Amino acid sequence: MSRKFSWLAATLIVSTAAIPFTLGAEESTYQLAYKFSSGQFLHYELSDRAELTTQTSNNLTRAIQQTQCMKSYRVVSTDESGGATLEPVVEHVRMASTTGEKAIVGYDSTKDEVPPKGFENLAGTIGRPLARFQVAPNGRLLKVTLLVDDVPKNFSEAAEKTDPAINFLVVLPEKAVKVGEKWNEKFDTMVTVASVGSQIQRELGLIRVFELMKVEDEIATIRFRTSARTPVNDPDILRQIVQQTPSGLIEFDIKNGRMLSRSLKIDEKVVGAFGPQTLLDAQGEMTEKLITPKTTAKNASEATAPQKN
Repeated sequence: MSRKFSWLAATLIVSTAAIPFTLGAEESTYQLAYKFSSGQFLHYELSDRAELTTQTSNNLTRAIQQTQCMKSYRVVSTDESGGATLEPVVEHVRMASTTGEKAIVGYDSTKDEVPPKGFENLAGTIGRPLARFQVAPNGRLLKVTLLVDDVPKNFSEAAEKTDPAINFLVVLPEKAVKVGEKWNEKFDTMVTVASVGSQIQRELGLIRVFELMKVEDEIATIRFRTSARTPVNDPDILRQIVQQTPSGLIEFDIKNGRMLSRSLKIDEKVVGAFGPQTLLDAQGEMTEKLITPKTTAKNASEATAPQKN
């Protein structure tokens, strides 16, 4: 979820028994920024469920996919500005999917020595870093350096142009903000468009808008939504981006400079997604939470982390 994934509140009311009305109010501002430390590991537990239902004039097909995984990132190094070079790793994953009446197909990286057909590429990414991400203190992606050659072509192309869509961090505002203030992150996605008897690929601009909802005990609650930068009415294009436009909530620890949790939801219907008298219903929920590993044993990323920075 490139990718992607703003408001902090405080109003100080001064009142006294002698003056039973508000004398004044001062709005607090909050500087939201990551606080990276070289050698630091942060671990996140992710749970995701997606359901796509396709309906035609005489048929209904439902595809369901559920995923649970543990992922982490290592802070390889930091710089004077407060930015850092990060190395993300998927520690392990459990995934199951089914379409219509077909049998459930699953993969558990902790048990399956040989992945089922269709999961080979995923299995090759478990437990090893694929790239290093250089980021600014607010999480903005500055550079991506590949560590291995066997990565999907679309990822290597995105890495080469430092595509914000592959950023795994929440992008925070560069300046201090008040509760109710907004900021945004712009990125592109590729869509297929019909053109005179053929199909061509073109970029479609998306925007993720964040808003700082509240701040309590130095925990900021941030709301976000994702949409196309320009209105899209073509059902064929809407079908292609339906899973890339989630909305949700983020909890950010201001004091320690780290994301505590992120939840997102997709609830979209596209009429005419596959032609006349068709409907695509996309439902999805994902939660991601910062955790402390229960075992004292080194996890995959720590065990394979290079000794040199």
